[in-house]
Amino acid sequence: MAHSQKKSSNLLDSPTSKLTPLEKSELHLADKYSSPDVYINGESDTLWHPWVNNLEIKPLRFETRTGTFVIVLRAKEDTWLGKHRHRGGVTAVTLKGEWNYKEYDWIARPGDYVVENPGTIHTLHMGKGAEVVFTITGSLEYFHDDDSLKNTMDLFSYAHLYYEYCRERNINPNDGLWY
Repeated sequence: MAHSQKKSSNLLDSPTSKLTPLEKSELHLADKYSSPDVYINGESDTLWHPWVNNLEIKPLRFETRTGTFVIVLRAKEDTWLGKHRHRGGVTAVTLKGEWNYKEYDWIARPGDYVVENPGTIHTLHMGKGAEVVFTITGSLEYFHDDDSLKNTMDLFSYAHLYYEYCRERNINPNDGLWY
């Protein structure tokens, strides 16, 4: 399961600390009011589950205050996701393989970082074995080939997929992915 822990206040109490009184005061506020740091073990705290068109998802985060969610998307075969629009910002880091958008002339490879701006419409292609970490804020609108709206998904839609997959297999979902 996800592990969360408040930061230690050792820095605040240490007699050898070189922090100024202002820095100690700010750290005290951070310790008191910030959310705990979270560690998600990618092998044991979450799991891959099928999505569409030979794509699998591994959820890493569902954050309800901002509508941000983090998933790893993996292609079992060379496949297309389809045309979609982001209503919030998206970043992507390529872990394995190659992926691209039909509308652009670049191909993302391991280590590449992509920023997708709100309102952008594009068609995702993922090569076999590609794995990409997407950090998504807001909703995504998916379109039919004739550009009519097929459906809209947000963090609750993706979380529902994960919870249903777990329920159908009698697996306890990790509630620690919510923060």
